[in-house]
Amino acid sequence: MTYGALAVASRRRVLDALRQAGAPQDAVALGLATDLHPNTVRFHLKVLIEAGYVVQATGQRAGPGRPQALYAPAAPSVGEGGYALLAEMLAGQLDEARGADLAQAAGRRWLGLGRRPSPEAGSGTPATLDEAAVRATALFAELGFDPVRAGQDEGVRIELRACPFLDVARRHPGVVCGVHLGLLRGTVEGAAPGAFDAQLYPFVRPGVCAAEIRHRESR
Repeated sequence: MTYGALAVASRRRVLDALRQAGAPQDAVALGLATDLHPNTVRFHLKVLIEAGYVVQATGQRAGPGRPQALYAPAAPSVGEGGYALLAEMLAGQLDEARGADLAQAAGRRWLGLGRRPSPEAGSGTPATLDEAAVRATALFAELGFDPVRAGQDEGVRIELRACPFLDVARRHPGVVCGVHLGLLRGTVEGAAPGAFDAQLYPFVRPGVCAAEIRHRESR
């Protein structure tokens, strides 16, 4: 499944409503349940179908015209459940001694796996604070965190309004958020080595974390 599909809050509401309904639903019924326009619901359903979270069926035709489109949540796959269990087990183990350090190291390693360096990375010119923030925002968007950037007097704040690992993060914030901090610091360090400090603040509001990037103070 494509976890980035759940980065939009209104899309998660559609999926939650569908799961709670207990029977296939049409777009109009889901719109009433979520307070969304049926066309918006249809757009979200299209994304959820492509990501593997929802399946579409055809209802019986009640009159002239096209048959009614009905939607139901997809049955969870063995792989999905297995990965969720694996994430929970690993986070539980790392919660013990040296968990935070190991989690950050894992985040930096994750950043390096399968990622091509950007053209700017090899230019020899250190990135500005704005450029480092752009790279961090793009990374979190790619991973499905629904980042929203906000300026600050002495740095940049990026609010992460969705987390594909939210369930595990609530139980093991030090580990899961530590991995994400490693991703953030690895990105910032790659943009301009030694130039910036980066920090991640878990759950500044319900379901929202915040990343901050600032110029490093000279010592």
